[in-house]
Amino acid sequence: VDTNVENARRAKQTRHKIRDSGLKLNHAKCIFGATELTFLGHIMSADGVKPDPRKIEAITKMPVPTSPAELQRFLGMVNYLGKFIPNLSDETAPLRALLKKGTEFLMQKPQIDAFEKLKRRISSVPVLQFYDPNLPTRIRTDSSSIGLGAMLEQRIDDSWHPIAFASRTLEKSEQNYAQIERETLSVVFGCERFHEYLYGREFIVHNDHQPLKTIFSKSIVQCPPRIQRFFLRLQKYDFSFEYAPGKTMKVADALSRASLPVVT
Repeated sequence: VDTNVENARRAKQTRHKIRDSGLKLNHAKCIFGATELTFLGHIMSADGVKPDPRKIEAITKMPVPTSPAELQRFLGMVNYLGKFIPNLSDETAPLRALLKKGTEFLMQKPQIDAFEKLKRRISSVPVLQFYDPNLPTRIRTDSSSIGLGAMLEQRIDDSWHPIAFASRTLEKSEQNYAQIERETLSVVFGCERFHEYLYGREFIVHNDHQPLKTIFSKSIVQCPPRIQRFFLRLQKYDFSFEYAPGKTMKVADALSRASLPVVT
């Protein structure tokens, strides 16, 4: 059977059923003859299922560190996820060598190769996992002076595994926000970026800015105007907020400080 002819026949039958039911389709939002489709962070095609590049681009597009501080943040993130990476000490050795006292900080081919390999490690199985709507879910968000970072995780057996990563650079006006406003914005960013995973289910939000715990316990009318607007954007989500110490937030912190530019 010609698959194109069969596909056209089934599409026609489907359209007739939809018309007979009284429903209407928006033609601009319809795609016919697609060879692959994106759903819940997966790309499905005749070749099988693979992760949507968008959910890992915050890692894959992370720039090469240009200072010891940037490298330490990257390694902190890798170490947080290290329990899922075999031979982690060997993998990080070329990078850790740059942090030894008296060593000139120079990212050469061995270090860049190790950096790129580690990015691939933390953005693929067994570190990265597929989303399961039946598992406990949380997001971890953070804000720096220049960007926002967020990670979606699910508990598989006794361990929390990353499902997706996200980051973006703060706009110029957002960089002038008070710290508590930027941290609230990071929660909004995380929820909206992972909307397809979070909407309609309970989940937990972690952030290392302790004053947010007080803010999230207040009535919306008791909050400053900008935070009120953020809360309105969060009203459609069913989450509980939990403070998490900064030492446990290595991934979101690193993402917020190596954030991707805003695409307009």
